[in-house]
Amino acid sequence: MISRSLLRLIAIPTIVVLVLFLTVPPEVIGGRGGGGGGRGGGGGYSREGTASEGRFSSGKGSSQGARTSSQQSRSGNEENRQSSTSKNQTQRQQTAQSQTNTRQQGATERTNADQQGADSRQQSRQNYGQNTQQSRQNYGQNAQQNRQNFANNYGSAESSGAWSGGSSPGNWGNYYAGVATVAGVGLAMGATVQSLPLQSTPIVVQGNPYYYSGGVYYAPQGDSYAVVPPPRGAVIPSVPESSTTVSGAGRSFNYSNGVFYEPTSKGYKIVEPPPGILITSLPNGAVTVTVNGVNYREFGGVWYQPFYSGSEVIYQTVPNPTG
Repeated sequence: MISRSLLRLIAIPTIVVLVLFLTVPPEVIGGRGGGGGGRGGGGGYSREGTASEGRFSSGKGSSQGARTSSQQSRSGNEENRQSSTSKNQTQRQQTAQSQTNTRQQGATERTNADQQGADSRQQSRQNYGQNTQQSRQNYGQNAQQNRQNFANNYGSAESSGAWSGGSSPGNWGNYYAGVATVAGVGLAMGATVQSLPLQSTPIVVQGNPYYYSGGVYYAPQGDSYAVVPPPRGAVIPSVPESSTTVSGAGRSFNYSNGVFYEPTSKGYKIVEPPPGILITSLPNGAVTVTVNGVNYREFGGVWYQPFYSGSEVIYQTVPNPTG
C-alpha cells in the first residue's frame, strides 16, 4: 500500500496546480501553451497590448479614475447650485427691494392725496362759510331794504291793527275781512304768502309790480308776496263781485269794501272818489276822527261824514278835514 507520506507529497503539488489553474486567466494560459510561439517553441508567454508594453491594466485604477471623474462632476454641480442659489438670492433681494420701493411710493402718494384732499376740504369749508356769511348779510340787507320800501310804498300796521302811511295813506284796518272768503284763506294786511293764487293778474303802478286776485292785492317782498292795500292807479280787468255802482259829481264808480273803481277803456282803475259820493256802509276798519268838534270816519285815505237818512246812516265822501 502507498504510504500516507507519499500521498501527502502527491496531494500538495496537485492542489497548487489546481489553484493556479483556477486563478490564472485563460488567455494567459493560451498564450503560454501551443502555437509554437514564445520561448522554446511551446508554452511560451505572448505579451500584447498593454502587457507587451510593460504596462498592466488594473481594475482598481479604472475605478479610481471613475471616482475622480464623479467627484469632479459633483464639484461642478455644487458650483452650479451655488451659482444658481446666489442668482436666486440676488433676484429675491431685488424683487423685495422693488416691492418695498413700490409700497413706499404708494404710501407717499396716498399721504399727498390725503393732504391735498384735506386742504381742499378746508378751503371749501372756508369758502362755504364766507359765502354763507355773505349771503346772510346780503339777505339781511335786502330784507331791510324790502321792509323799508314796503313801508314807504304801503305804510305799516299799527298796534291797533290799523294800516296807515306810505303812498296809500289811510287806515285800512280789516279791509280784507270781507274778501277773505273770496281769496279762500283768511288774509291780514301785511301777511305774506310763498306763492300767488293761480288766477293772479299782474299789474304795474308807478313802475311797481303788483298782483291781483279775487279782490286781494299782492306785492313782491323778498322771495314771497305780501298782502297790501289796493294801490291807487292800479287797473284791473274786472271788479270784485261784491261791488255796487255809486254816483256823484257827474261820474259813476264801482264801490267794494272801501275801494272805488272807475271804468276805463282797459278795465277798472282804482281812484280817490270826489266829494259827494254816497255809500251805505263802511268797512270794519274805518275809524272815527273828530276834527273841530265834528266826527268823521276815515278809511284808506278817504274821509266820510255820516248823517241820517230817516233811520238809516248814510256816509258821504268829503275833503280831508285836516287840510
